[in-house]
Amino acid sequence: MIPPLLIPSTLCVPQGVTAIIRPPGASPPGCVDSYPGAFGFEPIDHPTWTVETRCFEPRSLKMFLSKGLLVDHLGRIGSIVANRQFQFDGPPAQAGAIYTGGWSICPDNLIALGPQQEFYACASGTFENIYDSKIADYCRQIFLGIILFVEC
Repeated sequence: MIPPLLIPSTLCVPQGVTAIIRPPGASPPGCVDSYPGAFGFEPIDHPTWTVETRCFEPRSLKMFLSKGLLVDHLGRIGSIVANRQFQFDGPPAQAGAIYTGGWSICPDNLIALGPQQEFYACASGTFENIYDSKIADYCRQIFLGIILFVEC
């Protein structure tokens, strides 16, 4: 006889978010929730940005925007997860994701999430993670400036 604790009673499946969850509020005026080509972004310290064109490198993060959904070239969904960090996951998006949609590109060449264009960079060792809110005093306000890629 097999003890009952050794018999699986449920099927274990990965848990994730399959719905598009948008932040409250509309995008800033003039922003678009779809873009016809691939792009990247660069964290910048001020809200003034002229689009830059760069060579696409194999390690570059290439993104696509369609109906408010931000997806990278590996098919992962751009989202704000439970700890307020911006990252690409899934699909489905990470369990506990806060926002999985509502992204837009604005006329000032910045990325917005719902009504906000301000994000925060927080040091994590030798690099910085990006968050949608200030999670610690050492975080600094940033904006996400658009980069267009070309094949070189």
